[in-house]
Amino acid sequence: MGDNRIIAAFVTGLMIMSLVLPAARADYTVRNRVVTNPAATGQLLPWGSGRIASFGGVWAFLYRTGSSGDWLYTFDGFGNESHVPLPDPFDLNDRANAEYVLTSPTDLWIWSGVLGRAALRHYRLLTPGNGRLPDRAVQVSITTVGDYDTRPGALLRLASGGLVGVWHQFTLYPDHRLETGFLYVSAQGNIPSYYKFQVPGKEGTPVAARWALAQHPTDGSIWAFFKRDSYHEISALHLTETVNGIKLNWIKTDFIGRKDGMHEPEGEYPFLTAVADSGSNTIVLAYQNSRYEIMYVTDGDGNFLNGSCGQSPSHRMEPYFFSKRSLVSIVRVTADGRKTFQDFAGFVERTQEFGLSITDRLWVLYRPIDCATMNYEMLQRQGEVMLRYHNGKWSEPLILGNLGTEKDYYAASLFSSPYQPHFLMRLDDGLLHLFEAKPNP
Repeated sequence: MGDNRIIAAFVTGLMIMSLVLPAARADYTVRNRVVTNPAATGQLLPWGSGRIASFGGVWAFLYRTGSSGDWLYTFDGFGNESHVPLPDPFDLNDRANAEYVLTSPTDLWIWSGVLGRAALRHYRLLTPGNGRLPDRAVQVSITTVGDYDTRPGALLRLASGGLVGVWHQFTLYPDHRLETGFLYVSAQGNIPSYYKFQVPGKEGTPVAARWALAQHPTDGSIWAFFKRDSYHEISALHLTETVNGIKLNWIKTDFIGRKDGMHEPEGEYPFLTAVADSGSNTIVLAYQNSRYEIMYVTDGDGNFLNGSCGQSPSHRMEPYFFSKRSLVSIVRVTADGRKTFQDFAGFVERTQEFGLSITDRLWVLYRPIDCATMNYEMLQRQGEVMLRYHNGKWSEPLILGNLGTEKDYYAASLFSSPYQPHFLMRLDDGLLHLFEAKPNP
């Protein structure tokens, strides 16, 4: 397992403890801060699709409590933190698959909603005169998008200071086309502009889709990747920001697919995440691939039918339990569309999220899945959280803890910052943990 790394856990205002976890190298230390809010009651439950927002050395994530509403937590690299109550109420629909970004230290945007309530919310964050971090939020606008069948996807801050969000229509057409749309807000914060495109389809169910957005570090082009449920391809849309808005350059429905051999995407509903890497002048896209293993299948009485794990001798299986895991492909995409693939060293569940972060190396936050995962509770909400990095080769995994059993229904369980190794999760001690990897001096 290599040498040991000391992980120091800094509990807000009180206690300091340390844990020793295995690691491949001791060039990084991972610090663990337990996030608490004295002004809130109940457990802190983060929500959103899995990304921590950041701007200019300040990071932020959203969470809710059982009785104290929704909050924005901000922190910086100097040990400062703040909890900002959001001024308007959110419900389960508002939080569903939410994406949020900071376009300035004072501008927060939240893109979320399903079932006819897709909306882009804009908040102004107010900072006290003697403070670095905000303590209040004021709602600037709410812009509703689409209709009952509109499903919001990813949200991206552009290098210009503008904003791009994507959505699709949850509508099944005879020709299997997918109706997609983009909203665009200029750096000046103008009223959003809207753009609609149709993407050809074929077999499969085109109404469910995963999205990832990234801006290419070489030429500033905007790349939108999506994977439809039951399809064998990841499609790509290539756009450009202009003085008048955004322009579609091309659509490739099979940007990654069967032609890519063992890196063909998983046929069901894999998770997508994309990050721009200025160090290699590429976009890094990660997803579950088609190299999968079915672990358990049971009937309505919990009888084992098939799977690589076999019948558990000591535990009764859950009725209609299905467990499947996949390997992960990581692809680097150049500005002209060339692709270079590599494998991540480990299996994950075939649809669940994982975190991707790029600094001087590539970090992956994930939950492994093995034959001890024998029911839906363990599959969906529990399990060890692992962290490893690639710096010429994959490190040994660091075990950060076990996930808690309670979460916001539609929210991710694992959260990460794309451009700084910050990782957030709620563990089985009932507390919200923020991990930060820092190089040793």
